[in-house]
Amino acid sequence: MKSSYDLARMLYGETSASRVWLMSHAERCALLQVLRQAQPVGAIEVGTADGGSLELIRQYARLTVSIDILPEVKTRFAPMMPNVEFLTGDSKEMIGVALQRCEENSRPLGFVLIDGDHRYAGVQGDIHALLRCQPTRPLWVLMHDSSNPECRRGIAEARWAENPHVHMVDLDFVTGTLSQDPTFEGMLWGGLALALMLPEVRTERLEIAASASLNQAALYRVSEHYPSLANRLRRWLRTKRKGLERRLNRISPRQKATG
Repeated sequence: MKSSYDLARMLYGETSASRVWLMSHAERCALLQVLRQAQPVGAIEVGTADGGSLELIRQYARLTVSIDILPEVKTRFAPMMPNVEFLTGDSKEMIGVALQRCEENSRPLGFVLIDGDHRYAGVQGDIHALLRCQPTRPLWVLMHDSSNPECRRGIAEARWAENPHVHMVDLDFVTGTLSQDPTFEGMLWGGLALALMLPEVRTERLEIAASASLNQAALYRVSEHYPSLANRLRRWLRTKRKGLERRLNRISPRQKATG
């Protein structure tokens, strides 16, 4: 039975709730609390998509820089989000531009959401670009889909320790889950990793925490990512089926009729 309460609007407000937002309630609430704690003057979002999280971020930051590979993101949202600057292009390059924008506008960076390229190299590229900055105030960094094995490995193996202003990294600030979306069914998605950078230099060795590693390992073993014989067979069958569908789609209707 569907609840009569519109939980999204109660928790995040009318405007944020009305946008498509690919985060669970746990992830949204965590994002909201981090924004309340950070009270950022400047903020960056990598990967805007349909604007759900951006709508919330811009309510807390005086200047938010949105980075997305798709130019239509700016076309859709710029008219209704006057305190957001939209950058289009490769996030590994655009993050440096975004950092410069915050500095030029005297908007010290206090919050970053990384939710763009989820491949190993893509995630690391975004993190390494961000690690070039030296924060002048506490900088809270959230990274979405930290339960996805490739994304998680990219976060875990990034060169965090090379920046002396990184004081903590937790891969499991919010845990992910097995997707029920038909497109990604049985795959590990969701979760938020958290990093905190401070103006002062750390004095101890940096440890990458994985506070829910047992839960992650258990989910991985029953997920589509696990390299079991059954999973390999299913992937092989899916590949064969897609190949067959492509070949059938290339056959013209007349060929089908006379074939």
